[in-house]
Amino acid sequence: MQNNRCNKLNFKLNSQANRIFWFADGLPLSNPEKADFWRIHMDDDYYREIMIPSSIQTGRVTDLADGSDITYDSLVDETGRKYEVKLTIHIRQRSSEIEMWAEVENQDEARVNELQLPFLDLSSVCDEKRENDVLYRSRGLGERLENPWVKLEKYHTEYMAADYHEIWSPLVYPRPSNMAWFGVESGGHFLYVGRHDLEMRTCVFNAGISPRNTDPRLLLTICHYPLALQGEKISCAHNIISLQEGDWRNGSDIYGSWARKHWFVPAEKPQWVKNFTGWQRIILRHQYGEVFWKYKDLPQLYKDGKKYGLDMLMVFGWWKGRFDNGYPLYEPDPLLGGEDELKKAIREIQDMGGHVALYTNGVLMDVKSEFYKETGHRISRKDIDGNEYLDHYQFANRGTILRTFGYKTFAEACQATDEWRDKLLENGKIKLSFDPDSIFYDQIGGHHCWLCFDKTHKHGNRGDLDPKYRAGNFKAMRGLLTGEKALGSETTVDIFAPYLDYHHGCDLGNWYAENGFPQMYLRTFPETIMTNRFIHDERADYKLQLNYAFIMGYRFDVSIYRGRVIGIDGMSCYAAHIKKLIDLKDKYHRFFYEGKFVVNTIYPLPKNVIMTEYEYEDETLLVFMNKSHTSCTFEVPGRIISLEGDGVYCMLKLR
Repeated sequence: MQNNRCNKLNFKLNSQANRIFWFADGLPLSNPEKADFWRIHMDDDYYREIMIPSSIQTGRVTDLADGSDITYDSLVDETGRKYEVKLTIHIRQRSSEIEMWAEVENQDEARVNELQLPFLDLSSVCDEKRENDVLYRSRGLGERLENPWVKLEKYHTEYMAADYHEIWSPLVYPRPSNMAWFGVESGGHFLYVGRHDLEMRTCVFNAGISPRNTDPRLLLTICHYPLALQGEKISCAHNIISLQEGDWRNGSDIYGSWARKHWFVPAEKPQWVKNFTGWQRIILRHQYGEVFWKYKDLPQLYKDGKKYGLDMLMVFGWWKGRFDNGYPLYEPDPLLGGEDELKKAIREIQDMGGHVALYTNGVLMDVKSEFYKETGHRISRKDIDGNEYLDHYQFANRGTILRTFGYKTFAEACQATDEWRDKLLENGKIKLSFDPDSIFYDQIGGHHCWLCFDKTHKHGNRGDLDPKYRAGNFKAMRGLLTGEKALGSETTVDIFAPYLDYHHGCDLGNWYAENGFPQMYLRTFPETIMTNRFIHDERADYKLQLNYAFIMGYRFDVSIYRGRVIGIDGMSCYAAHIKKLIDLKDKYHRFFYEGKFVVNTIYPLPKNVIMTEYEYEDETLLVFMNKSHTSCTFEVPGRIISLEGDGVYCMLKLR
């Protein structure tokens, strides 16, 4: 913990109960006149986003020993139109935080689509110099935005949204927001805003600023989706606001403590998963039909990778019909060698001490498949107009038709359907029949946890429950495993991580980017094993990207030309650097594979140096990387460190 969790944030309601005055004694935190503290968006099927702001309502307050309940018997929009919607906002003052949640009771013909609560509209936080503020949000594994009062302006849509009111940058949870919290570091304090929802419902974390050429405002809100029809009463998730001395680690502590108390209990991982160094990602038959490898080639590909320290193959495009085709039907391809050859190849790799994972997709249905035509169109997710969410893929060779005009179209299965759950389990059993070390389901680990408006599915009118059903599907898939078999998926999302042994990284933080800050996730849930992503050849920054994966403790995803044509043996400089890093990780094996990622030590460092930290029992390892091609020398307590250009360095911390 960073401090004693003493909350400095206070509030006062006005007489009409339509706005809150947020304040913190001794700090410049303030909000503008007529600011909202919640908003609702209604939908009458013609006017699709009717805004109901708190600032023009009239409510009544019931004072309680630990807070207040605010009740609005009906609501009005900005034109004066009245809606028969009863809204109750609950506010509780705890010693370390403020808790807010709501009930919506709809007796109106219009649907209550969205509730934004809490809605923080601030003209300053805790530093009189706004440019010193830093927004931390869980975009991917974490994002750090210095001076969000300016940086958020880049999300202006120009004409797609009402940016003349506010400029917004929304992040869906789960994914691309991979944890359910964000906040602002300001003046030696951290303002935490998090959603603590045991129902695992889809929501949006929305950060915004005031329009161009207006007085500065910073806005933070969590968007809930009750989708309440006439006659329905819906309780929305509990939300926590806290302002404490310290930095972003306060948020990590608050959210991590809640998660571990209620749901974050990781399954025990097989020992080989804990120790695996990385994989070669191999596509046997590509989307457009070209065969790169056959089953009999897999053992040699494994041997090639093993020379450089890689101990696993992730095998894509192994089924009849080729990669990204025919989903969700998977059967061995006679043209690649047939079922017996696939089993033989896997067994040979295992006999050499290696491991194999077999791919299937956990979300997509090929609209040309018989499954889609017979079943998939019923169980696909639907948008607010009743249309299917569709994905269009444009993977190509060297021609122009596929890359320019597209190729494959997929519908997305709703996770709240028995037919899809059964298909996921069926495909897991098919993969296990070839005796791989792991079954891997692409995309289901976080791909598009969007609202589904098809009420014939098990979620009914509650279209925000995809994550809850998805977690149930993971639990069922995990039930297929025996012995040392492992379960993996693409992307990393906190609520799904307890069911998975490893993650194919796919988000901000799984590669180096200026605003990426994976320390947010890695510190909160250090048990999670994941790979790096998106480095496919010896491009100019390949050492930077591989070094970044090294210091963050990721396993290496080696996918030369995105799994095409050659394996790692055909990219000599890349391969040599991978070996160097894997050998160095092995030297400090206890920290990287058995230890814990922490953020306890903070040193002033040159701008081109990044440091991470690992604990193992009573030892601490500090790991440094140089982002620059130029060598540098700097001092940390008790040591002078010289880092070569594009170099990494490991150092046991002095006690």
